[in-house]
Amino acid sequence: MNFQPTFAFAQALDKADKLSRYRQQFFFPKHNGKNVLYFTGNSLGLQPHGVEKALRKELKHWREYGVEGHFKGDMPWMHYHKFLQPQSARLVGALESEVVVANTLTTNLHLLMASFYRPSKHRYKIIMEAGAFPSDM
Repeated sequence: MNFQPTFAFAQALDKADKLSRYRQQFFFPKHNGKNVLYFTGNSLGLQPHGVEKALRKELKHWREYGVEGHFKGDMPWMHYHKFLQPQSARLVGALESEVVVANTLTTNLHLLMASFYRPSKHRYKIIMEAGAFPSDM
């Protein structure tokens, strides 16, 4: 298929895309009664249909076990990094032994800085763009 800068061509590409079926698994915010075109997946992406059920399950787990939820139940919180390893490895094209899911973005950035940032007398500043997302600052 040769590129054409037309809406019909874009629709044809969407129809041929083997991943297009996943679109139906997300809620789309509406603007003036129409689904928005959503390009903000790097921060807070679209909400998957199944997330509410998953959150309710975790809230029930917390209610039933309290802090013991780290060690009890069908998916104890202490072992989430292990439960998430197979799909995380597939996602990034790595071996399971090469990935781990841990912490939040802010915590991971802090750990990165604490581990590797070594200011000196002449190199002590970090330069960034104004108005960056809070976790980036």
